[in-house]
Amino acid sequence: MTEQAKTDTQLVVLEQANAVTLFTEGTGIDALLADVRQKASSLVPDVTTAKGRKEIASVAYAVAKTKTYLDGIGKELTDQYKEIPKRIDAHRKTIRDTLDALKDEVRAPLTQYEAAEEARVAALQERMAVFANAKEASSELPSAELDHYLQQIEAIAIDDSWQDVTAQAGVAKDAALLHLRAVIEKAKAREAQAAELERLRQEAAAREQADRERRIAEEAAAAEARRQEQARFDAERQALLAKEREQQAIRDAEAAELARQQAEARRIAEAEQAEQRRQQAEANAQRQAEEAAARAAEQERQRIEQEQRQKAEEDARRAADREHRASINNAVLMDLMGLGIAEEQAKALICAIAKGHVSHLTISY
Repeated sequence: MTEQAKTDTQLVVLEQANAVTLFTEGTGIDALLADVRQKASSLVPDVTTAKGRKEIASVAYAVAKTKTYLDGIGKELTDQYKEIPKRIDAHRKTIRDTLDALKDEVRAPLTQYEAAEEARVAALQERMAVFANAKEASSELPSAELDHYLQQIEAIAIDDSWQDVTAQAGVAKDAALLHLRAVIEKAKAREAQAAELERLRQEAAAREQADRERRIAEEAAAAEARRQEQARFDAERQALLAKEREQQAIRDAEAAELARQQAEARRIAEAEQAEQRRQQAEANAQRQAEEAAARAAEQERQRIEQEQRQKAEEDARRAADREHRASINNAVLMDLMGLGIAEEQAKALICAIAKGHVSHLTISY
């Protein structure tokens, strides 16, 4: 392993002869890390200045470079000494973890400063948002609410607490106040116009009410006159209706008698038609019964003929089959007797074969 040269950012240099002992035995690790810590902690920069923050970042970077340097040496030893990789890796991890923690420890003031700076800027932006929100106020809001809003903005002091955005806050406040005063004027003008419209509406409503009451009185007088005239007209109309009802009653009686006579005539005619339909239905039923009986008799005759024909055909088939079987059995009998088998034995054998009593032997009919 070649010796690595010390760089501007590297805090230690490890000799090759010491590297094996350091990583395999752990001897000298604590002293080495203490030396790195001492060098890294020797710097006491001012975190409030750009130069100081840059120095802190530089030292933290040097610690990280030292970690990479030492870990690289350990990795080379691991590649060369395969028999002790676990021990080397354990020491590498100790170095990495310790130097990572040291890096975070060294950078802690800068990290804390950055977090505080972000919180400070966020707080100022949140305070600035009040002015931006005020510029969104609309003249459609009540003027009293806008006046209260204006007082709140006016009460905000532009002092040293605004820090580096003091001038920006002053401009934003003035713009917000200018906007609020403008919308307040518009809101008051709108409210004054609405109040005038309401006054005019109430006056018109009062005039309309007076006109309505006058019309009601006039319409009541006219209605009374119409009621009296209607009463006289109704009396005359009732008399005329009574006379018409009397005449209508006479006409209704005459129409009822005529309807009774017509209904009687229809009843007699319908009775005669019903009798004719009954007689015709009886005749149709008798005819249909006779036709059904004739069809049933014909069907029965055809069925009997069919059964007789089928029975004759079956008898003829059975007779032919018996004759065919007898012919074949006789031929078999002759052949068996020709072989020297007695006739009775040959017949018994044929009968046994035909009944299937002889295995693997059949007669083909």
